[in-house]
Amino acid sequence: PEICKIPVVVDSSKFDVCIAGLECLQGKCLFNSISLKVGEELFIKHAKLVKRYGAAVIVMAFDEEGQAATCEDKVRICKRAYDLIVGPKV
Repeated sequence: PEICKIPVVVDSSKFDVCIAGLECLQGKCLFNSISLKVGEELFIKHAKLVKRYGAAVIVMAFDEEGQAATCEDKVRICKRAYDLIVGPKV
């Protein structure tokens, strides 16, 4: 089908709904989104699930303390998220 040739963005405020979307789609998807605001343990669990479906992922610059406001906060949170996603825990 033609739909398999383009990436599809799966987006919902409910994580389980997005996972259900990934289960129904073929080809490469873009998962919108995960963040560290749910805590590191749940973030890793979410990242593992998204990775299992082979989807690319958007990571929001939020952590347990809230949204990143300064440049330093954005870099700190995004680096932490990146290191977790590419590290051995995921």
